[in-house]
Amino acid sequence: MKHHSRLLCGIAVLALFVTGTAVAANEVTLEGSFVWSRDDGDRTGPLTAVMTPDGDNQWKVAFHFTWEDEPHTYLGQATGTLGSGALEGTAKGDNPDREMNFRFRGEFENGTFNGTHTFVREDGSQRDGGTLTLSMPAE
Repeated sequence: MKHHSRLLCGIAVLALFVTGTAVAANEVTLEGSFVWSRDDGDRTGPLTAVMTPDGDNQWKVAFHFTWEDEPHTYLGQATGTLGSGALEGTAKGDNPDREMNFRFRGEFENGTFNGTHTFVREDGSQRDGGTLTLSMPAE
């Protein structure tokens, strides 16, 4: 009986390891840049988007960037395919003192995403924010 318990425990640990590895393998990190269009001059910077599968052509997304010397992570959802075709979604700002919501949309062509981002106001209207470019990881 002890032998079977150890064997079952070992199989369970192996299953958890394999499942965890499979999930991590599906996570995709895109690298690129953003342009924030402003009246006082555009601001640019590097941008990383970590895409985690969340269903068929559904993704949880975490945008990582630096703004005014402070690191930020905006979390959201996206719909579409990675690498080719359309991708769009929403993200929420990480400043608890100022709620900011964004929409982004664009197209992948040859593994590079070119898109726009907009501010979503409380009344649901949108204001242009700028552009973003993200590339699929090299294989």
